[in-house]
Amino acid sequence: MPHTQVAAPVPPSGDGTGRFPLSSQQELWCAGEQSGSFGPRFTVTKALRITGPVDVAALQGALDDVVARHEVLRTVIVRDARPPYQEVHPPSRVPLHVRDLPPAEGQDRELMAQHLLAETESVVLPVEDLPLLRAFLTRFDDRDAVLGLASHHTAADGWSLQLINRDLATCYAARTRGAEPELPQLRQYREYTQWQSENAAGASAAENLAYWRKRLDGAPFFTLPTDRPIPPEHTEPYVAHTFRFDTATMDAVSALGRAARCSRFMVMLAAFSVLARRIGGVDDPVVNTIVHGRGRPEYQDTVGPFLNFLALRTDLADAGTFRELLLATRTTCLEAYRHEVPIQWVEQAVPSLMAPMADPRNCDFIFGFSESLAASPGAGDPFLISESTVPVAKRESVTEQIPGGAAWNMGVTASGEVSGTLQFNPEEFDAGTAAGWVEAYRSIVLGVLADPDRDWRTL
Repeated sequence: MPHTQVAAPVPPSGDGTGRFPLSSQQELWCAGEQSGSFGPRFTVTKALRITGPVDVAALQGALDDVVARHEVLRTVIVRDARPPYQEVHPPSRVPLHVRDLPPAEGQDRELMAQHLLAETESVVLPVEDLPLLRAFLTRFDDRDAVLGLASHHTAADGWSLQLINRDLATCYAARTRGAEPELPQLRQYREYTQWQSENAAGASAAENLAYWRKRLDGAPFFTLPTDRPIPPEHTEPYVAHTFRFDTATMDAVSALGRAARCSRFMVMLAAFSVLARRIGGVDDPVVNTIVHGRGRPEYQDTVGPFLNFLALRTDLADAGTFRELLLATRTTCLEAYRHEVPIQWVEQAVPSLMAPMADPRNCDFIFGFSESLAASPGAGDPFLISESTVPVAKRESVTEQIPGGAAWNMGVTASGEVSGTLQFNPEEFDAGTAAGWVEAYRSIVLGVLADPDRDWRTL
């Protein structure tokens, strides 16, 4: 059967042996411990509910096509070298685990699908075990199945997982038809690394760092106060408190954003700043936020760890109403976007940011809000496998491992609602503490939408 088309070969930029320098994102992962960034449960996952017959041979071939297409899925980061480097390996077969569940009368298959997503999230994926992609096909019957996909976070991020889904569906359809898949040409992740090394430290680097020194002078990161001191080493797996905002709520968030020329992220961040002020008692909290890091259009179709972090500091004291706070948040975000550099550069330039980490009662924290990766107009459903394919909604409290701290993530689904999780370690927090923060945030968001011109202190 034909294999997926790949971009024209790019001249090697490494030492001629398949070894290439690390990106700043990979260097950031290397700063973590083995049990964190390179631990076997530091994964990104997704589960798809498939209606219709699944050709297992075509699925296996399509998975292998994806690994052949994206080098980073067969790349090892060699951390014990000086300096560390990434090493690209030849394509290899993707482990595909197939099982058939026995008939079960009265079982809620939707609930079972959610359990299968949680099962995928708990998969163990050693970072040295190439390729860094796993697939799990569980069939309820011949026309109803769940496909779980897992990749190691050092090779992929959430955006990448969407690309993997798209390319897998395209290659699967091509293999079942005996045709060549039609996929966009792409640049490999090592090319991004080369571009980053040539440009990120260019003439504008000093100007960008000067901005961050001035903007964050003397400020610490916002952290979450723990219920118990953070242990030197965790033995319990991470869990997540899940929550949702319905489509009507997000439509109202969009309308408020448009009126203020703000994105939905800015609205949700401004609301979180109110919560951060309530938790930490600081008028200008520095919220560490996740950004997709794909500002260069030529890397929109590249699988790899692109995400970066922006330390966003907005002074709430200067705002009277929430609308004024939203406009101040917009200014903060736009300035940060213009001066984005790898977060570790900022942390080195502003040592005060990491000062709270010396206290074992302060938990490192990140805040994320992502839009869905929508299909191009008229392009059809790029994720279609068999007759129908829909993502399995996250409802369970089991979660992938994270390197440490706590993570508040929200993502817009295809239906327009928001699915969110607050990931934390139960050795640090009680479940009720996390639930209380989420409900307080929900109350703030709903209060904002009811009257954005009220004093934010009354929310």
